[in-house]
Amino acid sequence: MPRPCLAALVALSLALGPAATHAQTPAETTTAPPGEPAAKPETTRARPDSRLAILSLTLSGSDDESLAARLLTHLKQGLARGAFAVVDPAEVERHAPGGCSEPRCLAALRRDSKANFVLRSVVTVDDRDYLVRLELLAAEDGSVLASSEERCDLCGLAEVGALMEAQGALLRRKLEDLVQGPPRLAITSTPPGALVLVDSKLVGLTPTEQTLLEGQHVVQVRLDGYVTDERRVELVPGVRERLEVPLRREPKVARFRAAGWASLFVGIPAAAAGVTLLALDGRPYTRQCSGDDIDRAGQCRYLYNTDWGGGIALAAGAALITAGVMLLLRTRDRPQSRRPRAFLGPTGVTLVGRF
Repeated sequence: MPRPCLAALVALSLALGPAATHAQTPAETTTAPPGEPAAKPETTRARPDSRLAILSLTLSGSDDESLAARLLTHLKQGLARGAFAVVDPAEVERHAPGGCSEPRCLAALRRDSKANFVLRSVVTVDDRDYLVRLELLAAEDGSVLASSEERCDLCGLAEVGALMEAQGALLRRKLEDLVQGPPRLAITSTPPGALVLVDSKLVGLTPTEQTLLEGQHVVQVRLDGYVTDERRVELVPGVRERLEVPLRREPKVARFRAAGWASLFVGIPAAAAGVTLLALDGRPYTRQCSGDDIDRAGQCRYLYNTDWGGGIALAAGAALITAGVMLLLRTRDRPQSRRPRAFLGPTGVTLVGRF
């Protein structure tokens, strides 16, 4: 029975498995804003002492040694080009002939071959049904760091070989995560306090830092009154990606702020003019206060009559100033909220905040 999607199903199964631990600190790179060249990620290379020992394959239910050799070759092909060194098979066989599972044996293998990790594989054969189990062990204490188990029913040798390669490739990625450290994404925004969604899933408020799977992700940064910023980032094991997002105000908010400043620029001079006119009201007009223009009491017949104009200018200026202040307050940069907020996302209700 052909299974063309077998490798894809294996990849999905292992991708949802437990995350690797004991990761090292990843390297750091910065994603440039749109329009600027992006910085090239600096990938952390494997340390010289990152060595993997591949034990002899254990074949259960069959005595075909050539089958075991072929399956082990497919497994090594899936592990090829990893960010670690593979111990020479002859050296592994010399220190651990026929496999190794006891802690004492693993300790001796680690001491003699300088291996940090050990890969153990068991294939159970029942006619044309195959059960493949792989375990990635820590050579120091024999603890299982990652494992996979997949069945291949009514399969030919080519399909079983493809399954071995797929499982080996996925364990290689897990081992690289152990050696290099998983990808991390640090996100900041101006102003801070924006919602961050990664692949449509809410992860927190800026500034935030998340550990994610390698590969491409879609990041959205949202804040009330600002245009939502969306970026695509490519994450690599061992790399700490920094994403700096300067948010742009929504056009409507920008117009309101412009109107607020315009109201202030017009209202302040108008209010000042109104105060000046009210202060002049009833005072003599000095240019026409001489000779016959002065009565017997010494009062000038020509006085300023600006009370109505001053009152109107002062009222208009005060109204413009009030409107401008209100518009600027409504569109101001709000400080980051410390109160927890609940949101309804694709996976249910999410609570976000700082406690």
